Amino acid sequence: MPDTFDPRPPQELPAFYDKFAARYCAHGVRLFGFRLRWIAYRSEELDRGIERAVLDLAWGEENVTRQVQFVARALEEVQGAFALTFVEVGCKRMLWGADDELMKPAVLRISMWRTDHPCGLIGHIELDAEGRPTGAAQAPLPLVRMGG
Repeated sequence: MPDTFDPRPPQELPAFYDKFAARYCAHGVRLFGFRLRWIAYRSEELDRGIERAVLDLAWGEENVTRQVQFVARALEEVQGAFALTFVEVGCKRMLWGADDELMKPAVLRISMWRTDHPCGLIGHIELDAEGRPTGAAQAPLPLVRMGG
């Protein structure tokens, strides 16, 4: 990791984010009941356009129920020899205000970060009541990763 803090995500992440998010916005996608998925890629391979996951798990698979467990497991798979790009994709509803009845539409949240950089990306795709993308998507924003 560089000695100076760079508040911008690595230049390769926005293009990968756009490509990845487009898959979840495609016609016919329905995410009703989808909870959470973690994927780890070798950053060097992604930079060359190769999308081969080192590890790809849904929440609860193989007793992995927390992000920290998944990250440790992925790093173990490559034995620390490679920089990894992590993707977390999950559906959630967010409260609009103090009244629990007022909820924002469900969203698919996509976050990405690399082990060799302190900043990643986070974005949202709005979903309808059936779990289909509405076409409304937030452009990804910088995501600061504390502790790497």
